[in-house]
Amino acid sequence: MKSKTPVAVAALLPAALLLAACSGGTTAATGGDSASGSWSLGYSTPVGAQPGQQQIAETIGAATTELGWSNEILDANLSVDKQVSDVQTMLQLGVNAIGLWALDSNALRSAYAQAAEKDVKLIGLNSEADEFDGTVWWQTHVCLDGGPSDQTAKYIADAKPDAKVIVIGGPPVASITGTVECFTKAAEAAGITIVNQTDNTADDSATAASLVSDLLLQYPDVDAIWSYNDASALGASSAITQAGGSIYDGSNDGVITIGINGDADAIQAVEQGRLTGTWDPNPPATGWAMVKAAELLKDGEPADLIVEATFWTKENLADYVAPEDRVYTLDTIPLVE
Repeated sequence: MKSKTPVAVAALLPAALLLAACSGGTTAATGGDSASGSWSLGYSTPVGAQPGQQQIAETIGAATTELGWSNEILDANLSVDKQVSDVQTMLQLGVNAIGLWALDSNALRSAYAQAAEKDVKLIGLNSEADEFDGTVWWQTHVCLDGGPSDQTAKYIADAKPDAKVIVIGGPPVASITGTVECFTKAAEAAGITIVNQTDNTADDSATAASLVSDLLLQYPDVDAIWSYNDASALGASSAITQAGGSIYDGSNDGVITIGINGDADAIQAVEQGRLTGTWDPNPPATGWAMVKAAELLKDGEPADLIVEATFWTKENLADYVAPEDRVYTLDTIPLVE
């Protein structure tokens, strides 16, 4: 089994958005009423404008309501300094546990220490730190044998043996570089060749389209483009079609174009043949998993959960259920055993 390392920050689109409307209200500065079973869970989203992060926030609200807990949700908006401040704010509000997709754990050490002093549990989402009491991972974000990276590499190799692949990475965040490394190893093992890796540090579709347009001039016979998120994959798709190419849909000779996130526009693109596939990490289930992890820690039990992901292509898209229609409870979260 490969090591469990963070592998991709999903489609973090910069924009300021405070998710206070999703909060269940503040608790007293001394913390929630743990004696009576009521707790308060805080969550620092890395960027609240991203649809998946909004879904996590919404389902944290639903799950904490089921337990009779309150919640506090703040948006770091891709700023490490803001995330440090958010953790400190949640500690002042008296939460009992804090979940966060850590933008930079080294910069957060002092905030982690403050949480330990207050006996506040820390839960890392797709993040690693010695200070974390528990973790929640997307299956797309752990590098395990037979996981999404291996499955994607096999999908490409089966469709186009000896494929030439361009990899689109993202900003220099540990979890993003991890996903590139994981897919790169999987590609090598599957016998396909990565001819180029270019990073979309701007983290948007327009920049990805520009980058891929230039790359297509250098590699006109590329067989596949793998992107760390859907925004970059959609940008790559646009560049391919503008250059007169087509997108592989399971039955043609187009360029295989794959992203990660399961965003609504990516699902629509798969349906319309503008994207080969997207890995859906199931953000709605993730909110429930965050609360489940907090509940386990409250009861003194280990809390290391992996949320199951689904790879959507035209072949199985008839089974797709929109995020808002996915119904979970704390006992029905789809987890990898």
